[in-house]
Amino acid sequence: MTASYMPLRILLGALCIFFSYYLGRSLSARRDGRATNGQVMRWVLRVAVTGLGTAWGSLETTTLLLLALAAMSAGYGYYAGQRPRPPEEDLSKQMFPEE
Repeated sequence: MTASYMPLRILLGALCIFFSYYLGRSLSARRDGRATNGQVMRWVLRVAVTGLGTAWGSLETTTLLLLALAAMSAGYGYYAGQRPRPPEEDLSKQMFPEE
């Protein structure tokens, strides 16, 4: 691939990594029943388009590295979605004390 396409390939790879993180989070939300199939498919299509755009010309080292980072990002997004959330702070009792 010519060097003129490399910045575009890196940009698409960065978008693929970003979208993969949110794909993992939406898969986690789908597993818990907080997301619909349509929401998950939107992220799947975004990841597929950017991943294919990254790998379109040839599979170079840069492309494989970006796709591996996207896979790790999806795994971390799934992990982040499954972690227990801290309880929500209820500041109403501090702001409006009962007298």
